[in-house]
Amino acid sequence: MKKVMILTAERTGTGHKSAANAIEKRLNNLGYETIQIDCFTMMGKIGNILENSYIPITTRCPIFFYIPYLFTQVFPNAMHFSVYLKSKRKLKKEISTFKPDLIISVHSMFTKAISHFLKKEKLNIPFYINVIDLVKPPIVWFDKNATGIFVPTNEVKEAYIQKGIDENKLVVSGFPIRNDIKKRTTPKTIEDKVNILLVNPSVNLRKNIKYVKEVSKLNNVSITVVCGRDERMYNALIKEQQSGKIRENVNIYSFVNNMNELLENAHIILAKAGPNMILEATKSATAIVITGHVLGQENNNYEYVVKNNFGFKCENPSKIYNELHTFIESKKLNKCLENVLQADCNNGAKIIANYIADILV
Repeated sequence: MKKVMILTAERTGTGHKSAANAIEKRLNNLGYETIQIDCFTMMGKIGNILENSYIPITTRCPIFFYIPYLFTQVFPNAMHFSVYLKSKRKLKKEISTFKPDLIISVHSMFTKAISHFLKKEKLNIPFYINVIDLVKPPIVWFDKNATGIFVPTNEVKEAYIQKGIDENKLVVSGFPIRNDIKKRTTPKTIEDKVNILLVNPSVNLRKNIKYVKEVSKLNNVSITVVCGRDERMYNALIKEQQSGKIRENVNIYSFVNNMNELLENAHIILAKAGPNMILEATKSATAIVITGHVLGQENNNYEYVVKNNFGFKCENPSKIYNELHTFIESKKLNKCLENVLQADCNNGAKIIANYIADILV
């Protein structure tokens, strides 16, 4: 049985882990043995600190994330070499134990460090990268030495060709979305109320509370809020609701396991510009409102939504009521619900798994 090692991260947002899970499931269905490795754990104490601090820093002090992020963009090779030095011992152990026939990384920090390790150790293992940023990926994804690179859009492919990546190494795969989100073939209809889903709309707690309050002012809507792993946001919203500042009919949840059902029922989703959430929304034929982003990391992802007329961008909670009211009443929502059916970047897991299967015949 052929073996595939998937390099990911468990606690730096949901995108990496969700993509890894989707690819793994598809490969398992094709009969391949897989293992997921959280690469931050291979870096020892510093890796665990970096991973555990990601959510607190990006939601409370984003500038402290943005400064080191800028460093990685100016000195990417220094970052990759540091990752290599910190992880090489444990990476060697993992590879010698599992003996993979192919390695794929879904995290930008584990690109050049991995290809450098394989070269230093003289290991002839195909190494692939799955880029999960939709527009203008950070430079740390860039690795000419990778065997191949899966990219989510033609726009990213063209950008990589311009940067000198061999076109033959690039595969436009789309984004790996999990199987339980079913792709719709007909647009959603609004029979009674407009169902609005808010999923961590911003990295800023005050903005999140404001978004929920403003959206709840709309008439003839049903509102569901998912806070994910941001317990601070969940506790704050529950407190606001208990004090009467948020309507009783707003359903507030922390981490959920039925996102597929929530997306299936939603007409509009308000979320920050995480690629995973955007593509899950397009697969479920849901109109998208981009309401925030992680500094640097998700700056340009909103363009995918706006340019394709899948929704709009509004990162000012004071304006969201008027924007949504106009969006719904002007019938622009209905048009977006039709447009989003044309999204073609949300079947990446199947394409990636089939491509790997062809390589490992």
